[in-house]
Amino acid sequence: MIDFQKKLSSLKEKGLYRQRLLLDSAQDTIVTINKIKYINFASNNYLNLANNKKLKKSLSDNTSEFGIGSSSSPLISGYNKKHMQLEKKIAKLLRFESVLVVNSGYLANVGLINAIGDKDIIVFQDKLNHSSIIESSRLSSVKLIRYNHLDYHDLEKKLKKYKKSTKIIYTDTVFSMTGEIIDIKRLSKISEDNNALLFVDDAHGFGVAQNCNNDFPCSRNIKKFKGAKIDAYIGTFGKAIGTFGAFIAGSNELINLMVQKSRPYIYSTALPTALVATTIESINIIKSKPSLVNKLYENIKYFKKLVKFNNIKINESNTAIQTITIGDPITVVDICKKIKKENILIQAIRYPTVPINNDLIRVNLTSGHTKKQIQSLVQSLKKIIGAAI
Repeated sequence: MIDFQKKLSSLKEKGLYRQRLLLDSAQDTIVTINKIKYINFASNNYLNLANNKKLKKSLSDNTSEFGIGSSSSPLISGYNKKHMQLEKKIAKLLRFESVLVVNSGYLANVGLINAIGDKDIIVFQDKLNHSSIIESSRLSSVKLIRYNHLDYHDLEKKLKKYKKSTKIIYTDTVFSMTGEIIDIKRLSKISEDNNALLFVDDAHGFGVAQNCNNDFPCSRNIKKFKGAKIDAYIGTFGKAIGTFGAFIAGSNELINLMVQKSRPYIYSTALPTALVATTIESINIIKSKPSLVNKLYENIKYFKKLVKFNNIKINESNTAIQTITIGDPITVVDICKKIKKENILIQAIRYPTVPINNDLIRVNLTSGHTKKQIQSLVQSLKKIIGAAI
């Protein structure tokens, strides 16, 4: 017999036990828990669109037209003209031949390697990749090799050991637990020099990356990404876009192969059409209102200015993901609980999401936060972290 209680007790003793927050409200910069209001710095709602009035009306209108659920997988009868419209729209925005809309970022990564993987393929992954990327290799027949975080010398050294193998380099563009950004030009050159494919997951860059001129904001369109060879690109709708779902972009052949062989895609009920149509509307809003992204980066700069002024040591990041390394899971949880008592929500990130002894505080900034809210956060961090470490 499996002793479930013993396993749970062990997690609690190590400070690794997880609990869900039960919200009474919509996802926004202010959320309600047990009728108490909190400033929310624990969400990926980067452009504050998850509770947008125009998008809520779009969802309502499209539900009236298309119904609630799709009731079938895409290969049976769940694939609607809106799914195709969204795929074509993203392909054009990102300049890929083809796109496949799927049900989540996790399933996008798992489904991609599931469709193409075999025992002759070696996948090289950054050690701080998101769990869904790591599991995509572990759940398939490919060989997984992990290189040190952002250590491209280590990657090249490992690639050179397998000159005759079929190789894939697979990485986040913006690392979800640190906010660091990859050197795409260097990775692109490494992939070409070593005859490898390059797959990138832009979950935390799609819809929100800055310095894209008049292009849609995403890591693919950042100036320094221009000209980089990317063979597969994954993006999600549940973060900056404010809706739900994900996609894979690539060549016509890659996407067609996924339709034929990706089991998570073939055997999952398709995303509801009304939600897909609302995602199209959200992308249109982001494309037409660069002020949304600009406001987010104003808030990022303001937060970094305040923490520096208050001598709070944060990790280097120019994205909405701002972190403070504490190194102990029990202390991290205790800090978050104390800050919650001041009506502010932040995240305690612990093993196995981050390596052992790298436990950290994670703050997610959005375009909806006010300067006053950011000031309240920094004041609480200074008072509580200073007393805890």
